[in-house]
Amino acid sequence: MVKMLLCILLIFCGCVIGVHLSQKLLRRREILSGFDGMFHRASIRIAYNAGDLYEVFADNFAGQEFSHALPFSVQWERFVKGFSYLLSKEDVAMLLEFTKELGTADCESQLRHIQMYSRLIQDQIADAQEAIRTKSKMVRIIPAAIGMILSLLLL
Repeated sequence: MVKMLLCILLIFCGCVIGVHLSQKLLRRREILSGFDGMFHRASIRIAYNAGDLYEVFADNFAGQEFSHALPFSVQWERFVKGFSYLLSKEDVAMLLEFTKELGTADCESQLRHIQMYSRLIQDQIADAQEAIRTKSKMVRIIPAAIGMILSLLLL
């Protein structure tokens, strides 16, 4: 009886782990889409001189408030690193590089900078979509299969 419950628990845990890993792939795409939308809104605000960087990026998908007490780049780094457990290393590195040239040139240069990063984000979104298409089933099935194999070995 105890072995049977343990077997069911192993299979259940494998399924839960698989669903969690699959959801992680979906969340990556959602977060990258949020950054893309934020870049789009920021470019509109910069085009219409809506304020400094703190105000331009105030309307973001995560509700992060940027204050004037700390440099924007420090706050941006904290903001991006808050998503590092869901994003790939390439995503995080690209988003951290975003602030290097931001706020140092005229309005047109800033708009081109944001548009370039928006295109890079769109490439990352396409990569995330491809990962969902190719890996989603695999990351759900493998942990469940391992749970079943361990259950069989236990019996």
